[in-house]
Amino acid sequence: MADDNDVGWGFKIGFIAVMVIVAFAGVMFAYWRSSPAKESFSLQFVSGTEYSVGEAGQVIVEARFSNGSSAIVSPCNMSIWYANKTLYLVNDSSTSTSGNEFIDFTVPNATGVYEYQASCAFVTGGSSIVSKSFHVSEFQNQTATRLGRVRAVLAR
Repeated sequence: MADDNDVGWGFKIGFIAVMVIVAFAGVMFAYWRSSPAKESFSLQFVSGTEYSVGEAGQVIVEARFSNGSSAIVSPCNMSIWYANKTLYLVNDSSTSTSGNEFIDFTVPNATGVYEYQASCAFVTGGSSIVSKSFHVSEFQNQTATRLGRVRAVLAR
């Protein structure tokens, strides 16, 4: 026959076990809620402009979680296509600064609308591709040339 002390200890041990399980579940839930894999993020280009032939260009892509941390785990693969959709540049080793990935390039000698694309792998295990365009304009070239002539005249 069990006395009252045995029942009391059994109840206390059971209560402590339940409390440990509840605390563990709470910690796991908090970890799951704060895990970057559960946060939303966006992949987007933060570059795009009008270029003149021969200028220095730069393509910049950004993927960030809602808390501001980088979502990219490795360098992005970036490509640029001429206006006629033939391949101009493939770069599979973009450079990273502050979570942004970028490549530098020299703007080609042909005017038109160029497409550029980035394919990036994420810390969540997935990947994504994003595309955008930039414009190489003859007007930009003519304006730069004319501005140079005006500056030369004014400098006399």
